[in-house]
Amino acid sequence: MSESEKKGLLDRIMSEADDSAHPILQKIQEHIHKIVLVLGLVLFIAAAYSLYSFWQERKINLANAEMEAIMVQADPHARMSQLETFLNKAPDRLKGATFLEMARTSMDMEEYEKAADSFGQLGKFDRDMRPVALLGKAKAYELMEEHGRALRTLQEESSAIPDEFQVQYLNLMSFNAERAGDYAAALDAYERLKDTVPGTEIDFIEYKIKTLRQKL
Repeated sequence: MSESEKKGLLDRIMSEADDSAHPILQKIQEHIHKIVLVLGLVLFIAAAYSLYSFWQERKINLANAEMEAIMVQADPHARMSQLETFLNKAPDRLKGATFLEMARTSMDMEEYEKAADSFGQLGKFDRDMRPVALLGKAKAYELMEEHGRALRTLQEESSAIPDEFQVQYLNLMSFNAERAGDYAAALDAYERLKDTVPGTEIDFIEYKIKTLRQKL
């Protein structure tokens, strides 16, 4: 087929094309500037989001590095001071870990009131950490010999304790309830504990149950 024949065939094909396509092309041409602007805006938003994600991830990485440097600080007083400063600028992703480290450091320094407060903040901020926060807060009160406060903390938040933390919970409950003079609560905790502890501790628990029954 010669070049002139090819050109003629192409002209026939184009002329036989559906005329309905032409109004669409015309509309596109009429609004080409708007289309270009919209496409440009979409690309700009995508680029901006990508840049934002990059800087957020970089911020997290820098904060992680700073947190790790604080945690290896040997002096607990210096560590606590740095943690308090870090908390004010920490990304939300690291605030839970910061509260937990503040609580642990306070326990190391035997500043149990501050430890209880940090555990409380942890429980409010990170609901997944509520069991740990609750037990830690009650233990801090116990170490202050504030057994009534420890008992109230455990009683008020009992529904937050999953099965895997029941032994620790009942140990704290039984001890603090007895020290606080709530022998009924202590007895209930020891009776529940009896079914969960290893056999080597059964004799002690049965002794405590017998003793508490005599006090009621």
